[in-house]
Amino acid sequence: MLTYKLFQTGHCTHNAKIALKGESSYEMKFPAMVALLKHPLKGYILFDTGYTERFYEETAKFPFSLYAKITPVYVKAEDTILAQLEKENIHAADIRYIFLSHFHADHMCGLKDFPNSVFVCSKEAFQSIKNKKGIRAAKSAYIPNLLPNDFEDRVLFIEDAKIAPVGNHTRNIISEVFQKPLYDLWGDGSCLAINLSGHAKGQFGLIFENDSKETVFLVADSVWRSTAFRENRPPNNIAYLIMDNVKEYKENFEKIVRLHKLQKEIKIIPSHCEEPFQ
Repeated sequence: MLTYKLFQTGHCTHNAKIALKGESSYEMKFPAMVALLKHPLKGYILFDTGYTERFYEETAKFPFSLYAKITPVYVKAEDTILAQLEKENIHAADIRYIFLSHFHADHMCGLKDFPNSVFVCSKEAFQSIKNKKGIRAAKSAYIPNLLPNDFEDRVLFIEDAKIAPVGNHTRNIISEVFQKPLYDLWGDGSCLAINLSGHAKGQFGLIFENDSKETVFLVADSVWRSTAFRENRPPNNIAYLIMDNVKEYKENFEKIVRLHKLQKEIKIIPSHCEEPFQ
């Protein structure tokens, strides 16, 4: 069994009617969520690292300044995941693993704050960004300077993990809906990773059971709001301009909608929704 806690690490804003079909036009807030998991043997694991003030430094000049203009970001020193963990007497050295859902700045700004952690990510995702610089990187919402220089020395690739066998009723439903392998990260069935590409190449979500025997599904940016999957309200077509693969995004969005209808007990948590914090 795992325990977990969610943190808001700053936020960005965008027009609500673009992010959510049928919504009126107003400035919507998108918190950058980080989850802290505690595994009985593996210790502390972070799901993403959110924003830090490093974002402002790296987007001060063109072409990455375009990123900051499209999605204005608000983060203070005390909002960073490192600062919030320190308040709970959890230090950088205590974080053994960082699961990186994908390589967008709002998910990886804090990577350099954890010099001893092992990174867990998709090989496909890493290969897609590792040689990108300048305009090509900015188009992918990837900021190369946010990646630690020794990243490749400290990474475990999700695709190298064993595929989880048929499991309990909930796991079987997820497998049936997505028709994709579930990667068993630690070999004990406690943390299962699933490919949710579309928004970004090689984006992965994470599935685990908490100490209340509740199935939690961290879906990263495969949906942006809980309202979206509850009411089947995908983004406005304009939003697809920033997607890596629109077809894959739509397919995964529809599968999350279907999963929620079939199994409402699964706690689906998008990375940019305010509801989990309310």
